[in-house]
Amino acid sequence: MQPRIFHLFVGILIGMAMTTPAMAAEFEITPFAGYTAGGEFTNASTGNTLSFDETSSYGIMLDFRQAGDADAWIEVYLSRQQTKLKADQGLFTGNPLLDVNVEYYHIGGTYGQATGKIRPFVVGTFGATHMVPKQEGLDSETKFSLSLGGGVKMYLTEHVGIRLDARWFGTLFNGSGGVFCSNGACLVTVQGDVLSQFTANAGIILAF
Repeated sequence: MQPRIFHLFVGILIGMAMTTPAMAAEFEITPFAGYTAGGEFTNASTGNTLSFDETSSYGIMLDFRQAGDADAWIEVYLSRQQTKLKADQGLFTGNPLLDVNVEYYHIGGTYGQATGKIRPFVVGTFGATHMVPKQEGLDSETKFSLSLGGGVKMYLTEHVGIRLDARWFGTLFNGSGGVFCSNGACLVTVQGDVLSQFTANAGIILAF
């Protein structure tokens, strides 16, 4: 998904939330910045280990309180990491192959303490991992993924707070398959079932 489409999608979601009638369940908008690590797998064609650089990430979380359960929230999670795919090639360890955007488009929920200034929670989501190579002619890849994590919300006022959370993301590859392909030829053949990444986020809660 190109940057302008990503930003448009985020804007539409915010607009939908802002136009929710006052009688609807409470909701929160949390823009955030984070740091993402991990993303290591084996290239079956060469036996080399490939990995994504550890870099900053950013995104937005939209949370809607579930009717009838004050402790439960439905969450939409969108994030992007601009990183590099690197290969372990002996003397050329860490040599970058290409720039890649790793994007998560997830929906799920959180469950945690409903009252108080400090509210711990657990979170689980599922959806798609979209990997976009920044090299002309290579196809992007979309895979099913899920996440588990936890964190804490700290409310400064009724409508403003700070959210800290950490998550594991697992992207499923089903054992093998080519990625970043062009006309049937693939840059990488993945060996393994799950691509794991870990992210820590900090965001500003805007509650309505």
